[in-house]
Amino acid sequence: MQKSPRAHRFSPDEAGLSFVEVLVTVLLLALVLGGLLPLLSGGQAGYEETRRRQEMIQNARVALDKVVRELRAAESFKILTGSRIQFTLFWGDGTGGLPTADYALNTLTNDLEYRWKDDWDYRRRITVTAGDAVAAGYAVSLTFNHAALVTAGQSLASGNDVRIRYWNGSKMIELDRVLDPTLAWNSTSTKIWFRLQAAIGASGTNNNYYLHYGNLSAGSPPANGDNVFLDYESGSTLDGWTRRDSCSGSHAASGDGFLFTASGTQGCHRQFSKNVPHSDVELFWGFWSSSSGASDGHQAGVSARRSDSGAGYIVALADAGNTTLTIRYWTVWSTSGGSIASTSASTTAGTNYYGRFYLVGSALKVKYWAVGAAEPAWTLQTTHSTVASGNHYGQVDGYTAPMTHRHRTIILRPRVANEPSLALGTEAAGTRSDPLAALAGPFRSMTVACYDPAGTAIACAPVAAVRAVEVTLVVMDPDGLVPDLTVKARAYRQIP
Repeated sequence: MQKSPRAHRFSPDEAGLSFVEVLVTVLLLALVLGGLLPLLSGGQAGYEETRRRQEMIQNARVALDKVVRELRAAESFKILTGSRIQFTLFWGDGTGGLPTADYALNTLTNDLEYRWKDDWDYRRRITVTAGDAVAAGYAVSLTFNHAALVTAGQSLASGNDVRIRYWNGSKMIELDRVLDPTLAWNSTSTKIWFRLQAAIGASGTNNNYYLHYGNLSAGSPPANGDNVFLDYESGSTLDGWTRRDSCSGSHAASGDGFLFTASGTQGCHRQFSKNVPHSDVELFWGFWSSSSGASDGHQAGVSARRSDSGAGYIVALADAGNTTLTIRYWTVWSTSGGSIASTSASTTAGTNYYGRFYLVGSALKVKYWAVGAAEPAWTLQTTHSTVASGNHYGQVDGYTAPMTHRHRTIILRPRVANEPSLALGTEAAGTRSDPLAALAGPFRSMTVACYDPAGTAIACAPVAAVRAVEVTLVVMDPDGLVPDLTVKARAYRQIP
């Protein structure tokens, strides 16, 4: 039997290398590798430092170029410090306002933060509390001391900077707001109206509305009455109005209200209506009569809840020879209708008046007062349940010539018996609805230097004639591997 061979072990001699040669080879290889690894590590570190340095420079240049470009278009400065730059831009944004650019160095994140939009320096939260339930679209009024804001330099006397904004859960929406026609801006009791954006249940609240003010460069605000009320008329156009009578006389839009004149004597009421479906409403109107005789030529009334055939309610003021205020129920357009309530009342020729006609459920109420006088309690009240709604409201002029009437502002708005109340929260200074967003970074510091038209360094005061602004940013590596880098640029303003 053949024996299995034994395992063979190679010796250095059999491999062709002596023990000494192997030892020398190992030592040389260790020396080579020991010298090569530091070389490789040093090259990798140098590459990483160069890459980070380039990124730092690029970030700084992106931020610096944007700041300098907009500083060149600065119309006026508000803040120029080492931690914040804020200025109004020279160009508009298409809304009549001048946008404000805001840059701030966040000392916690070391990011340069930024925003750009119209700026209002103050805001107050508005809490709306419903009495009776109100639907979305209901017009509410806010009364506040605008004169105090003007005196403090916080608002324009024109009220152009006074805005209403609504937080819809994701962004602020600016709403149309309308000055109450009986009051004025720069008053201790200025009243503005705006439309609710969401329904509120009975006794419920909504505090997502805000009063903004303090942009002293603000242009014209959104103030379309048709976006606040069910209908708003200034007498500037007759669009949508239909003549409902065959009496003598003419009717026109004058720019100072709806103008009606009659030269011939004819015993009937002159009527215009507009198709605006409604039920519970309040109708406000301003009016004036030049008639000097104690006749029905003084009449300048309104109507509401009119059906397509004319059934509904009218207010006849200065009725019966300028002696009576009457609420009538009419069944058709052309009839004089029957009186359901009346009281002694008269008007004075050449005097401007305001009036209100309230129709909620079966309750009907009327009041009127001279412009400049305090608004009184209801002059006449009654109940009548025949007509709960209608497709038309209108103007009524009666009816003995000669007469010239003007119906000025006419407002139709939904109405509940117990109206919502509005309360203003505390003033928040310097607040804006849009947060600052990170632009670039990280930066260790930002400094600003200002120069006059002669190139002399001056204080960066908003009132100074600043011709150039130099911004310096010190860029930092958050890991501390790369030394700080400094970049700077100078912006020459269009208008010093």
